[in-house]
Amino acid sequence: MFDSLVYWHWVVFGFVMLILEMLAPGAILMWFGIGAIIVGGLLFMFPEMSWELQVLIFAVFSITSVFAWKHWRKGKPEDDTESGTLNQRGRALIGRQVPLVEGIKNGVGRVQIDDTFWRVEGNDLEVGTLIRVTDAEGATLKVEPAINQ
Repeated sequence: MFDSLVYWHWVVFGFVMLILEMLAPGAILMWFGIGAIIVGGLLFMFPEMSWELQVLIFAVFSITSVFAWKHWRKGKPEDDTESGTLNQRGRALIGRQVPLVEGIKNGVGRVQIDDTFWRVEGNDLEVGTLIRVTDAEGATLKVEPAINQ
């Protein structure tokens, strides 16, 4: 079965892997696809290459490139999903300064940021006081009076 492998088998397999990579996250299948395309190119140039050597080249290139990619991407900040504010709208608002729409009484009030009204907690303040968002817990923002009132 493997004795009948020709270069275009590897190339087609490589492109199938690249297409599957577009459907699955993680940048893993891409390296197997590139490895298969490289083996196809080598087989085109050296058609007498045995199937064992083809599989060996494919495995070595694919596995080392996956580990090299993971090592190279390890320290990149955009891969740190813990530090982002995706799906944490309140955390994305930390540092914003806005006026109170509803004064803070008994530690609770409201502000409008963009098109959303937010519940705020902090020291009692009057309507219109400029506040700064310091923290967020769920849909509640922790606020303090802004310094430059």
